[in-house]
Amino acid sequence: MSPLIKRLPRELVHNIGKYLGIFLLMAVSIALTSGFLLAAHSISVIIDDMPETYVIEDGRFTTAFEATDEQLDAVRDTASDSGGIELYKNYSFDASFEKTQGDNARNCTVRTFEHRTQVDLAAYAQGGEPQAADEIAIDRVFATNNDVSMGDTVALNGVEFRVVGIMTLADNQALFQSNSDFTVNTLSFGVAEVSSEGFRALENTGFLPSYTYSYRFADRDLSVADRVDIEKDMVSALSDAHANVTDLTDVDSNQGIGYAKDDVSGDSAMWTTLLYIIIVIMAFVFVVLTSGTIEEESAIIGTLLASGYRRRELVAHYLALPCIVGIAAAAVGNVVGFTLMSEPMRNLYYGSYSLPPYCATWSWGVFFQTTVVPVAVLVLVTLVGLLRKMGHTPLQFLRHETSKGGVKRGFALPERLSFTARFRLRVFLRNLGNFATLFVGIGFASLLLLFSLAILPTMSHYAENLHNTVVAQHQYSLKAPLELEGTSDEREAWKAADTLQGVEGARLSALENAADDAQEKADALKVAAETLQVEPTLEAMQKAQDAQNAFAKSQDAFNSELDGVAADLGATRDDVVDMIDKVSDLNLDDENVHPVNTVDNGADTIAQAEKFAVYTLQYDRGEGNGEETIAVYGVQEGSRYWTDMDLGSGKAVFGGGLVDKFGFKQGDAIELYDKYEDKTHTLTFTGDEGTWGTKSTMNIYMSLDDFNAMFGNDAAYFNGYVSDEPLTLDSRYVASDLTPSDMDAIGEQFTGMMDDMIGMLVGMSVFIFLVFMYLLTKSVIDHNARSISYMKVFGYRDREVSKLYVRSITWCVAASLIVCQPLIIASLTAIFKAMLLSYSGNIEIYVPLACILEVIATGFATYLVVALLHVRHIKKVPLALALKNAE
Repeated sequence: MSPLIKRLPRELVHNIGKYLGIFLLMAVSIALTSGFLLAAHSISVIIDDMPETYVIEDGRFTTAFEATDEQLDAVRDTASDSGGIELYKNYSFDASFEKTQGDNARNCTVRTFEHRTQVDLAAYAQGGEPQAADEIAIDRVFATNNDVSMGDTVALNGVEFRVVGIMTLADNQALFQSNSDFTVNTLSFGVAEVSSEGFRALENTGFLPSYTYSYRFADRDLSVADRVDIEKDMVSALSDAHANVTDLTDVDSNQGIGYAKDDVSGDSAMWTTLLYIIIVIMAFVFVVLTSGTIEEESAIIGTLLASGYRRRELVAHYLALPCIVGIAAAAVGNVVGFTLMSEPMRNLYYGSYSLPPYCATWSWGVFFQTTVVPVAVLVLVTLVGLLRKMGHTPLQFLRHETSKGGVKRGFALPERLSFTARFRLRVFLRNLGNFATLFVGIGFASLLLLFSLAILPTMSHYAENLHNTVVAQHQYSLKAPLELEGTSDEREAWKAADTLQGVEGARLSALENAADDAQEKADALKVAAETLQVEPTLEAMQKAQDAQNAFAKSQDAFNSELDGVAADLGATRDDVVDMIDKVSDLNLDDENVHPVNTVDNGADTIAQAEKFAVYTLQYDRGEGNGEETIAVYGVQEGSRYWTDMDLGSGKAVFGGGLVDKFGFKQGDAIELYDKYEDKTHTLTFTGDEGTWGTKSTMNIYMSLDDFNAMFGNDAAYFNGYVSDEPLTLDSRYVASDLTPSDMDAIGEQFTGMMDDMIGMLVGMSVFIFLVFMYLLTKSVIDHNARSISYMKVFGYRDREVSKLYVRSITWCVAASLIVCQPLIIASLTAIFKAMLLSYSGNIEIYVPLACILEVIATGFATYLVVALLHVRHIKKVPLALALKNAE
């Protein structure tokens, strides 16, 4: 056994502050990371098991109106050659939500489904499925954020339900009200299930459901390419069958299903990268500190080398303590992470995502990442630094000529500088390597701190930009064109048509057939009667009698069907006949004839509303980052809402967010893919004059005429209204009503999601500040210990020595804190763009001056604590050190 081992305990005690700081920094970093990665791994296992456990759909499509059996059969035929496809009705209501007890300040929307037993099954955290007409099961995260508990009574569209279940829906793991939204909304949006009777009760409120159909392929091993081909054929088949498809979402692009998994995976990579960065920086700290120790013991090392010790023995000796401390920190960090930190980390996700009950799963991969890899990186980097430092001759060690950093002693400083200034400058120049490492450490810690402090302002700024993209108090999206202007007769006729749409399709068809048959029999009776008048024969009389009997029978059949329709509508037979007469005046077969709203909103309100059209296309982000969903708007030229746009003549105006995110240049041809029609549209970016909106605006705008020409619509087509006044629109045609307050909810949502994480990041950043500054500034003091001792021999007091050395460090720290801020902001911008490239939307990093000042103040305040420790350390430097032989 080497005698050098006896020095390790003494060295550990002598440098307890250094090694304790390194131990704590590494242990805390590993504890946080291992706790997170274990929770993330467990959540990933749960999510990976959900498709089969809860029968998650392969995709869904939505039609403007209920699809007919013929249209659904056309969909089934498209997959017949690939094993077949199962279709499931997945109708839902976006119902207004109200609590009957307690505070109900938010305007909430709850997407309510009829309890599903075949696809997208629910996972219950409490209670069970709704069975009675007044029972409801509600999403766990929404219930938590809105103080809804088991047994509470809530109202949807005015219909009261009792909460009997708290659950998670497999197709709504992340609560996105719209699949194109940038983030989840767990505060004002939720999902729920009711019984069949409860769903009928919601239908009776006069609102129409969203006609969504989920599908699963019989062949569970279909490739993505084959699945996409079938889905394209499905859209074409529906279009050919005259179904108005408003959306088709594959499971891979459904954020409600895939977003949570992607977020956990992305965050895992971020935390792992963060851990490795900390480990590498700590390794460099080890190198700096070990290098300082070697310089301090240079004469001893030279003597040992001259006495026959091999370099590898000395390398092993100086590597021993870093290895021991690193292994101990990794062990303690993992134990703390697995036992104490996994629960808080799990709550970060279970507070934002609707997932089945949590079950921890052990992962050797996580253990390898958080134990083996950090220790290996630490040992490797420290070893490389030691080998470089040990490459000197024994004579160089004896003469203290091992330091290659800093500036040689013979460097002349200006004579006009005072002694104090020159001395401090000399301290700085002779410790350039240590100060450079200090700058890097301060920069990294500042990056973490500024990132954590800037998240909320950035998200608030993003929400404010989104608020501004909503150009009116109401932005109504329609399932089909609906005219506001019309005569009272037209409104009555379309109201009758809408009322008759509420009759079961088969019964209405039977009524139409009975009416046609009665008309046919009436015409035959008329002919027979005319024949009888001209030729009053016995044969003619018999035919007239048969025609009379047939007419009477058809009339009875018509009246019977009419009574059935009247019963369905709760109306009289005369009312139904009157409605049929009114509808007969409408040319329903003409696609260019738009329905007229049945409610007159008033001339002034109608005059200030504007028509627009919108359609979604896909843009390939490139490099395997998926596709960006871009809304293309057709707006009126000279619009009172979309102001300062130069539209017409085929021009396209790009949102500022698109230009910022993808870096479009003037003249670039942008290809946008239409997944519903399997077409590619090319638009040209015209530069600054072709840019509109904030850096969160991800839309493209063109004139309404150009829009309809590009997509092959009739010239009068539109599918939306913008209005500063609320419009009363027929619910059958309304898809959504977007208001500025909906965007405000995003900022509140981000605040709720980020609060816990931000506190953790801020605490970690301050801790890293403290440890880095202590370790790196301590190395400067240790490196100059002999000089400090000389100063004391010459009669300088401890306070004066502190001013010479500590103040040099102080100025370096202050300069580093200020100088690194522009570099940090540039780094944050690049990091944000890289991190969010594969996500929808564009977030502009927003760093208020207050955040920068807070980082500088926090860093400096942390340093002041360290400086007090250094002043105390300087007092302990012995005078005897100056008397030791330096040769």
